[in-house]
Amino acid sequence: MKKESLLPAVAWLGGIAGFALRRWELSVAYDPELKLMRGCPATWLLWGLAAALLALFALSCRSMGKEQRSPEQWFYAPATSYIMPVVCAGFVLMAGGLAGLWQQSRLYQKELMVLLTCGLCLVGGVCVLMAGQSAYRGQWSKNTPLLYMGPSFAGVVWLGAGYQEHARQPEIGLFVWQMLSGVAVVLALYGYVTLAVGKGGAGWTCVFGLVGISLSLITLADGHSLAFVLVYLFAVIYLTAQSRMLLRGAFGGPWPERMPRGAEEREENTTEE
Repeated sequence: MKKESLLPAVAWLGGIAGFALRRWELSVAYDPELKLMRGCPATWLLWGLAAALLALFALSCRSMGKEQRSPEQWFYAPATSYIMPVVCAGFVLMAGGLAGLWQQSRLYQKELMVLLTCGLCLVGGVCVLMAGQSAYRGQWSKNTPLLYMGPSFAGVVWLGAGYQEHARQPEIGLFVWQMLSGVAVVLALYGYVTLAVGKGGAGWTCVFGLVGISLSLITLADGHSLAFVLVYLFAVIYLTAQSRMLLRGAFGGPWPERMPRGAEEREENTTEE
């Protein structure tokens, strides 16, 4: 199996295993009376799994970016296996924003950070769809990097909203995986922005993307509101598609060339005639 398929698959499997360990940890280690976490085998196994995944991804992606590539080369994936997850991720992110707005509308006292996050999720979802179309069709322009800023801004505010929700929680073990996953996701989204402007490193961007997949799956075990669950699902789907694209660009063979859009339309018209 090639790296562009193997590493995301490992990230998913690691995240699923981590989800099970996290559920075990919360059922055994958490004391509801003292509201504290006690050490248990699941805790050490979970941290060991996360460290192993990070080391594996870092070693596997260390040679990425040695060959200089332009943003047009990194963000090019003319395949249905790329565009379909990206489209799904864009709509899931927008659904998360709508779910958050619906939840806030039912509260007497609105939370400004959550409202801002929801609005940015709607904008970010549209940007994901447009950026995905650009990569799928190979239609890069000077404004394309702006599209990658949409989800990154949403991610930063979302991370702040998540921290604000647990700021007064004395037991860090209850939300540590949420914070770690949020940091990994935000760094991956920021990495896409830097690559889109011809800077940054594809290696560390891909590492954070793969780690973000695993950590997002792990933190789903904590239980979240519908809006936050949808944002985590967006992160898992979107980072998977983006990681596969970067890994294919670094280690895989060249993508098949797409015909210009006009040529495709002419061929369709000829076929109909």
